[in-house]
Amino acid sequence: MRRILCIFLAVLACLQAYSQTTRIKGRVTDASDGEGVPFAGVYFKGTTTGVSTDIDGYFTLETRNPGTDVLCASILGYEQQEKTVHLNSFNEINFSLVPLKNEIMGAVIKPDNSYMKWILSRIQARKPKNDPEQINDYSCDTYTKLELDLLNAEKLSVKAIKKNFGFVFDYMDTSVVSGKPYLPVMISETVSRYVHGNNPRVEKEEIQATKISGIDNNYSLSQFAGSMHVKPNLYREYLDVFNVVIPSPLSENGTLYYNYYLIDSLDIAGRKTYKIRFHPKKLVSATVLDGEINIDSEEFALQSAHVKMEKSANVNWIRDLVIDIENQRLNDSTWFYKDEKMYADFSIQKKDSSGLLSFIGNRQVNYSNPVFGESGKEGQSKVVINKDVLRRDEDYWANVRPYELSEKEKGIYKMVDEVKNVPMYNNIYDILNMVFTGYYDFKYFGLGPVSKLYSFNSTEGNRVQLGMRTTKSLSRTWRMTTYAAYGFKDAAWKGGLKMEYVFNTIPTRKFTASFRRDMLQLGMSEGSISENSFFNSLFSKNGGNKRSPVNEYKLRYDHEFTPGFNAAAELKTDRIFSNVFVPMIKPNGDVVNSIGRNQAELMLRFSREETVNRGDFTKEYILTDYPVVTLDFSGAIKGFGRNECSYFRPEFSIHYRKHMPPIGTSWFDLKGGIIFGKVPYPLLKLHEGNGTYFLDKNAFSCMDFYEFASDRWVTFSWEHDFRGFFLGKIPMLRRAQLRENFTLKAAYGSLTPKNDGSWGNGIAPEDSQAILLFPNGMGSLRKPYMEVGVGISNILRVLRVDAFWRVTHRWHEVDGVREKVQNRFALNLGMEFKF
Repeated sequence: MRRILCIFLAVLACLQAYSQTTRIKGRVTDASDGEGVPFAGVYFKGTTTGVSTDIDGYFTLETRNPGTDVLCASILGYEQQEKTVHLNSFNEINFSLVPLKNEIMGAVIKPDNSYMKWILSRIQARKPKNDPEQINDYSCDTYTKLELDLLNAEKLSVKAIKKNFGFVFDYMDTSVVSGKPYLPVMISETVSRYVHGNNPRVEKEEIQATKISGIDNNYSLSQFAGSMHVKPNLYREYLDVFNVVIPSPLSENGTLYYNYYLIDSLDIAGRKTYKIRFHPKKLVSATVLDGEINIDSEEFALQSAHVKMEKSANVNWIRDLVIDIENQRLNDSTWFYKDEKMYADFSIQKKDSSGLLSFIGNRQVNYSNPVFGESGKEGQSKVVINKDVLRRDEDYWANVRPYELSEKEKGIYKMVDEVKNVPMYNNIYDILNMVFTGYYDFKYFGLGPVSKLYSFNSTEGNRVQLGMRTTKSLSRTWRMTTYAAYGFKDAAWKGGLKMEYVFNTIPTRKFTASFRRDMLQLGMSEGSISENSFFNSLFSKNGGNKRSPVNEYKLRYDHEFTPGFNAAAELKTDRIFSNVFVPMIKPNGDVVNSIGRNQAELMLRFSREETVNRGDFTKEYILTDYPVVTLDFSGAIKGFGRNECSYFRPEFSIHYRKHMPPIGTSWFDLKGGIIFGKVPYPLLKLHEGNGTYFLDKNAFSCMDFYEFASDRWVTFSWEHDFRGFFLGKIPMLRRAQLRENFTLKAAYGSLTPKNDGSWGNGIAPEDSQAILLFPNGMGSLRKPYMEVGVGISNILRVLRVDAFWRVTHRWHEVDGVREKVQNRFALNLGMEFKF
């Protein structure tokens, strides 16, 4: 469950808790007809603190020090109206403006995109000076506060909940965006030193202190509680928020997506400032924003912004997204960050009227004490965690907070600790933990994985399995995992044991020893459905009838030199056994019982500025905007066992994700390798087939297991998600928010004569130079293999359907007779959880 909290914190951090703030939500309408009044000014009397209404007259406003309790609404052609505000709380205030008679009537405000093109060009011209990201070297202090709230919590007021958790409802508050009550369930605070450099490129956060409600001694969560993971910089052409690319209203090409309205000029801190409202153009299928920006008229710098994501955006799980940015002009005329706020309403149902439980994520970042000309060293960690990060006392926090926590915020820490002591909470925690991890945990051990308790395949028939692993309550430095399984058709026991010992979590230093004796599918990709799971059986095409009995012993050591350079060394000895489904026959007709290998392997992984989720025993790479390169060197030496061989096998892979707004995102994968030496066919490169009807992005959908093998090969995969670029322009389909996908996969390889076990079609088995003959139907890729696929994703937010066609290898010859390949077309079902 901690892993899930890690990921959610990453989402939040890829994301203001409200401390003594005045929050106002409302609408300005025309008293004569009730229609919304667009671009009306709503502000605190005698101040420049305020906003303008959107195209429908709605507004939200939040401030810490308004200076007065009188709120005004005004626009040319209407009488100004004032109302009293209850400070330091939530207010819903609506204005009904009366049109002026016999005087200047309300002006019709039209977009002036031609003038805005000039303003945008000036913003671009001054960007090298005004954009803090383009300052060569600086460092500054940051204070980041995250709050996670539960919306529609009142729906939980059933008898059992009230009895066990009734005290938590004393902490209810109201959202300024939705106007709905919410229950705070988590709060975190982080103090960091942020370091930035452009030559060389450095972006680093040194986390000095973290405080997370309900979490003790968990350094892995601290990395996500800082300010780095999302920086909503409007100077960029596009914002990347939750892996959703949004055109910036300050982009030089902003007029392609937005209509702009210059609605006022204000005096802010003695400087003339343009107040500009922008609104998405019609029929724009890209995810866009709506809001207002304040631009310094002399230096064309962004003074502040209040923007929100359009409700109709093709984005999942986010019902509302609001971003507030405030910059400051320093004494030396440098423009720098001051405050950033982000609000996100995460919900399964995007309708505002939905009564389903949903979560609100709030993040506020305060910047202070900038020092220019100071940077770090290239190649250092993107996030550095101080060893005393979790050991700060209350006196420390009272001194470093830029403002005092409200009484309700202080109470969240106490509330979460009280919740953890309720027995019902522990039961709910255990069930949710089982759903996400597969194991039901007792105090010192857990049973699972649940998905592997029962499965079936043609080789083993019905299969039952029970596993166990130790929990963190027993040890955070070592973990034991074991399982036993039995197949009723082959009447054979299987099992495995794995021991993990962690010397260090950050950076990674880990040793693993394992053994397993099981039925494995050779040539299965790493991204396939978990082997021997119920879901693998349910979606299997051929009943899993090409599995081989394998005995495997393995020692592995993982070492992280830097976050961008990881290495692993592995020693493995295994034995693969022949069976009726995967026979091993020599060219002279002799049957081989098994083959063995004694292999050493070195794996190197290179990345840059990559977000990583670190658990106590696991490390998951989440995302990076740069290519990820891996090098793999493995080799084996013939030992004293039967049917062993010697070889050397170097491999490489390059993975790259490229945003291509507004037409979506592409993922590229290039892999290749070569085998030096003479090896039996199970040790060749068995090109990854897909034996199920489930989508496997790392396998060829129209390829079967054991269909192609190589000892020299290169593969390429390109997948592009158009994110509704085409379907979003069709009125009948726009509301469904479907997304289009295109996939191209290709492979090319060859076999040297000593490893080519092909036979038939005029080739006699005894003429082969290979150690073992290929199974029937297996061949080489002297002719490149290619398949293409088109798909529709985001069906009901999670489902995806892809259709794949073979472009090459559509025919094969059997004894001189040309026949169609059966697997010419494949239909795959997939599940994706994407924003």
